Amino acid sequence: MGENEQIKALFERVCYDNSVQAYNELYIALCTRLIHFSASIVSSYHLAEEIVSDVFLSLWQKKNELSHVQNPVVYLYVSTKNRSLNTLQEQKRHQHDSLDELNTDMLAIAPEAENGMVSAEVSQKIERAIRSLPARCQLIFRLIKQDRLSYREVAELLNISTKTVDAQLTIAVKKISLAIRFDLSDETAQTYLRLDS
Repeated sequence: MGENEQIKALFERVCYDNSVQAYNELYIALCTRLIHFSASIVSSYHLAEEIVSDVFLSLWQKKNELSHVQNPVVYLYVSTKNRSLNTLQEQKRHQHDSLDELNTDMLAIAPEAENGMVSAEVSQKIERAIRSLPARCQLIFRLIKQDRLSYREVAELLNISTKTVDAQLTIAVKKISLAIRFDLSDETAQTYLRLDS
């Protein structure tokens, strides 16, 4: 029996016998291929895994209505493609939900002249430097420096690792230090930009 016949047999057992075992075998047989296919559309393996998982969930929910399906492989690919494209549309519609498409103007809060340590002019330079950072980097810097969140809290909030938080902060601090290097002594800049992990 060829692979497609095997898949057809498993699909029929799902539809006619409500077989959980056949359903699991069908998933194992196809999930890797479908995830790669979906990822080529949505450019994210993580998202593709969710999409394929949804496709199979939907298959299980509608299994008794699908006995007419002649080619289960094509059916599952088409379902995956449709769901991937819908997800892409949703993402475009809610682009501000993506951390890389943030409306950074909403984040802009001029750093306070901490204890008179930083003049208003330098404060503006710092703000310009922060605004020039990539959106996610900027958000992380502000959450830690201005909102006083810990590395762990930011990691949890944004669903990223504390290593990523640390790496993004290093980029931010380097850029800002560079922007104000002629205005503040190294020591003052270090004190101002000190970030406690």
